[in-house]
Amino acid sequence: MSSKKYILEPAEQPWSTALVLVCSECDGGHGVELTQKLKDSVKAAGHKKDVRVARVRCLGICPKRGVAVTVTAAERGACSYVVQGRDSDAVAALCDTILPK
Repeated sequence: MSSKKYILEPAEQPWSTALVLVCSECDGGHGVELTQKLKDSVKAAGHKKDVRVARVRCLGICPKRGVAVTVTAAERGACSYVVQGRDSDAVAALCDTILPK
């Protein structure tokens, strides 16, 4: 067996405001309904670099209806949400939660 030691170094992340993880299974399987709308909305609000929106595999908190989303930020910690719907109202509610006032 190898006794190789690995040194982990902290890496600076480009997303200083938030990292948003959207469950790909909740978000229409192979579609990118809520994810793409959220990315477009964040970009339009001028937060292209400091907010990262990513589709991930199942988060394990899938609701019967809606989309599971986990938001993490250095100053806020992590919080998970269930978004009802994939329309502009759902995206606006998420943006209000994610983006700084």
